[in-house]
Amino acid sequence: MQKNNTWIWMLSIVTTLSGILCIDEKLIFSSPHSLKEIDLQTGTVKKLADINYTVESLAYDYKDKYLYVPRYEKGDILRFSYPSNASVTFATVVVSNSKIIGVAYDSLNAHLYWAEVDTGKIMRCKADGSELTNIRNETHPSVITIDIDDRLIFYGQEKNNGQIHRMTVNGKEHRVLITNAANVYGIGLDVTHKRLYWMENSNYLKSSWYNGSDVKTIVRSVFWNIAVNRDFIFYTSSYTIKKIDKSLGQTPAVVYSNTRSVIALLIYEHKGKNTYINA
Repeated sequence: MQKNNTWIWMLSIVTTLSGILCIDEKLIFSSPHSLKEIDLQTGTVKKLADINYTVESLAYDYKDKYLYVPRYEKGDILRFSYPSNASVTFATVVVSNSKIIGVAYDSLNAHLYWAEVDTGKIMRCKADGSELTNIRNETHPSVITIDIDDRLIFYGQEKNNGQIHRMTVNGKEHRVLITNAANVYGIGLDVTHKRLYWMENSNYLKSSWYNGSDVKTIVRSVFWNIAVNRDFIFYTSSYTIKKIDKSLGQTPAVVYSNTRSVIALLIYEHKGKNTYINA
């Protein structure tokens, strides 16, 4: 009897730990005129909203649970509550300025950042759209991402002889990391290992350290946007979403095939704790 009780007790500990480490992971992506999500555990695809404009990047506020969606032709940024039990039916216009490619969110200071490709401005505002601040003037800035812990912003340019830049979140301590980085439309970070990833000229997925050294080409393909998690780099390639291991030499795997092109990409992770009955 004692042996059976010990086995049940050990099993309950293992199951509880599994519940603590349970991760709800989804890919949110844009396709012409719509926004969708795919559950990476089940493969279930769900339509979130009709957008009716091109969406080239996405940003998420984990603290207040908002998804920020820039509409390129409309020249604004929408804010949705996410996740939601129903399809998104209501959105708030937070920013209405000019053609926006890249967005990023700093949940530490509740700041939304975006890049205006036509005006060349990299802007910042509060989550509700107030306190608009121009933190830098650039030539054709495109995508943008933030390391919240290190207070660093990385961004690329939409130009043939473009560069990848780094600066602090207040627009200071600016430096050029990568030269000859043509038309960067995808950018992501591995904040644990301090690696920068980017899509270059719709053909190359590359990586470097945060200081711009150790540049590597991971894979050559047809790209538009990327998203990075603990183990994989996800990227859009024409009508598909693929993933590849961060280590070099791995074969990409197809995660999802769509009937229309896939553009923006964002990883949503929720580390949940399930409730178990302990014996």
